[in-house]
Amino acid sequence: MMDDDALEKPNAIGEIELVALLQDQERLAVSYRSSELAEEQRLALEYYDAMPFGDEEEGRSQVVSPDVAEVVDYMTISILRTVVSGDRVVEFEAKEEGEEEAAEEATEAVNYQFMRGQDGYKVLSDWLQSGLIEKIGVVKTMARKEMKKRRERLAEVSEDVLVSLMDEPGVKVLAATQDETGAYTVEVESQREQTCYEDIPIPSEEFLFSARLRDVDDLGYKAHRVMKTKSELVEMGFDRDQVEGLAAENARYDYDSRSTVRWADEGEISSSNLPGMETVWLLEEYVNLDMNGDGVAELVQIFRVDNTILSTERVENNPFVVFTPFPRAHRMVGNSLADKVMDIQRIRSVILRQTLDGIYLTNNPRMWLPKECETENTVDDLLTVRPGGIIRGSGAGGQPVPLSEPFDVQRGMAMLQYLAGEQESRTGITRLNQGLDADTLNKTATGTALMQAQGQQFEEFIARNFAEAMSRLFAKKLRLMIDSGDPIAVRVDGSYRSADPKEWAPDMDVSVRVGLGSGRKDQRLVYRSQLLQMQQLGLEGGLCSPKHIASNMFGWIRDASLGNPNDYWQDPEEPGYQPQQQQPDPKMIEMQAKAENEKAKLQISAGQAQAKAANDQAKIMLQAQQGAAKMQAEADKAAMQANLEIRRQEIEAQIERENQLIALAGHGMKANRNGGRLDV
Repeated sequence: MMDDDALEKPNAIGEIELVALLQDQERLAVSYRSSELAEEQRLALEYYDAMPFGDEEEGRSQVVSPDVAEVVDYMTISILRTVVSGDRVVEFEAKEEGEEEAAEEATEAVNYQFMRGQDGYKVLSDWLQSGLIEKIGVVKTMARKEMKKRRERLAEVSEDVLVSLMDEPGVKVLAATQDETGAYTVEVESQREQTCYEDIPIPSEEFLFSARLRDVDDLGYKAHRVMKTKSELVEMGFDRDQVEGLAAENARYDYDSRSTVRWADEGEISSSNLPGMETVWLLEEYVNLDMNGDGVAELVQIFRVDNTILSTERVENNPFVVFTPFPRAHRMVGNSLADKVMDIQRIRSVILRQTLDGIYLTNNPRMWLPKECETENTVDDLLTVRPGGIIRGSGAGGQPVPLSEPFDVQRGMAMLQYLAGEQESRTGITRLNQGLDADTLNKTATGTALMQAQGQQFEEFIARNFAEAMSRLFAKKLRLMIDSGDPIAVRVDGSYRSADPKEWAPDMDVSVRVGLGSGRKDQRLVYRSQLLQMQQLGLEGGLCSPKHIASNMFGWIRDASLGNPNDYWQDPEEPGYQPQQQQPDPKMIEMQAKAENEKAKLQISAGQAQAKAANDQAKIMLQAQQGAAKMQAEADKAAMQANLEIRRQEIEAQIERENQLIALAGHGMKANRNGGRLDV
């Protein structure tokens, strides 16, 4: 069925021309998927299931080493653990001021719908595992309308309201009970159209795309090819008469080899000829076309069965999101984790088989049987190996002689050890990461840390690529919710409120909250605890605010998967927030008073001791000064007495000299008078 405006212009594409174009694109896409890519995907699935290689010999070991399954399962578990560790897988961030509330609403709504509105864990698991095995994992996100029934009980309903409920379309009154006041308690069942959102992992054999696509959103043919019953097509909203006219012979089960391997243990599905249960191949195609002849190509969604177009609609985006673990430059399809291990699985299986065959032959060697001791039962007896078995023979000839088989198990074990190391270097999945290395204690701490870091690099690389794919998926889900426009109830800051998706910005930034590197869950908790200690110091110095501390605490609760942070902390920026003043504890007050009293007593005692010490010091200084003055006085007195004694002696000496002079003078005069000499 074509759009009406597509027929208004002479250059518009007709239905016959459109069908021919689409069938040609489908043919090219099918030929591409049936090429080397499809063969590699089939082989990877076989290796994951540890299926036989096809060269097994009767009587020989046929063991297959499950290396691909081991690395894929480990990586799936490890990445899923980091992805779903918190209550939020993805967060939307506002680009402009004033859009923070809308971003918070979108974050809560999209995460709730993805994880709880459906089996989100199953979606992530299938998507991730497909990429790890088959090079690409594909998810289709979609929105559809469906009628939902709801039962509810209404109390204290007046008679007028009851009458209006009975006349309201889509509402059915199941029971009404009147009480003594005249009011009614009414039980009603209502039907209303509701938008349902769904994410579907697509098997590789159902996803068609043009060759040489660099990205799933590039221009080119993309389609989802899936088998549906006619009844399912009617439920999807397609015209019943048109669906009934579809040829049932189109429903051939022509799944390719990938589907055969995927369902190898399930058997085949039988078709039904019951009315409405006939199956057809439904193609949901996305292609850029100028449908109305205006010269501008637009993205068009087309539902088609063989050469019958069921509907066409212009759309903004295709619903597909592709994840590849190891991207290749300029290509949508990269490499898988299985690609790195399949050859190792093959070699390990061969070595294991040869090792086991060697052990079998060593324990049960071939026998050399002389002809003369052979009877009709001898060979059967030799082939029947059991303890105490009897070999029946004839004659007195020689006995059967075991043939020695050269066998060196050490070489096989050494090769297996080498392959184990090679596998670790290719995938980054080491025995240390898996907790399987019994010799860890014999290794140095530095060496162990380096080996673990090397292994984490591969895991973080794949997790980052998966996170980027998830961000693209959630961005498309956001656009679907905005386009639907149905009001939804979201829980923000611990309370429920109605949100209008039309008010959300479709170009909000998307960030994935997964444990990568230093962002691992356990590491983040440790870092947040350390940061809280620094924030407490920063709060005193004015380097942070209560909002910064609350943000860290809220993140700690989310990382610890303890539920809603508002159940534990109050947002300081919440309207009406007032810091709660803690009521003083009477016992604490009494203890503080006692402490202050003791402190005062200590201060008084210390003052008294200080005063006494000062007084004692003054006495000592006074005594010292008095002693020094006394000593000085005594010294001065002694000096004076000494000076006086010296002066006395000097005077006495002077007097003595004068007396002597006088005496000499008298003697001289007497001598002269007696005629003595003058010079004597």
